[in-house]
Amino acid sequence: MTDKDKDNKEKSSLNSSEPERYEEDEEELEEKKEMELEKAESGIERNKEVQVDLLKEQLEKTEKEYKVLEDRLLRVAAEFDNYKKRTAREFQSIIKNANEELISQLVETLDNFQRALDSAKNSSDFESFHKGVELIYQHFKDILVKEGLKEITAIGEPFDPHYHEAVMQQESDKFPDGTVMDEISKGYMLNDKVIKHSKVIVSKGKKVVSDQ
Repeated sequence: MTDKDKDNKEKSSLNSSEPERYEEDEEELEEKKEMELEKAESGIERNKEVQVDLLKEQLEKTEKEYKVLEDRLLRVAAEFDNYKKRTAREFQSIIKNANEELISQLVETLDNFQRALDSAKNSSDFESFHKGVELIYQHFKDILVKEGLKEITAIGEPFDPHYHEAVMQQESDKFPDGTVMDEISKGYMLNDKVIKHSKVIVSKGKKVVSDQ
């Protein structure tokens, strides 16, 4: 075989192997792509698993915090309920015993009245009896003043429906129209609140004399 024939044979062999090598390269490339795709999918799955684990951990933490807050809220609610009940009992006790100190002071005045009455049975000295009752009255009045009781001034004052209750009107040469000229019963205030209006007679001015 000549050298030329050998060269032609080698060229022919090279040409026939080129498609095979191309196919092999394509297969390797596909395998590489598949491997890379599998790696990417595997990485995504791992990321998903990590995220799920993180979410589970966060959920467990949130549930624990919620439980702690729920227990605390239940304790606060129970304490507040106990506080309301205790406050209600204390308030009822305050209302029930609000006048205890005042009543204790008035009991002494009641005893003094009883002694004065017992003394009057065996005595004809009206002046001494009157003086004793007057002292008891003053003591009684002092107790009430100490507790905030004040008498409402009436006679000579302009009629004021906030403090006075008009029983009637009369003509008067002494008091101008609309002025309290007499007091039937005293009025009282407790601190700044009217607890009893003064019952009064109100002047309607001088009597008009006819020229006839």
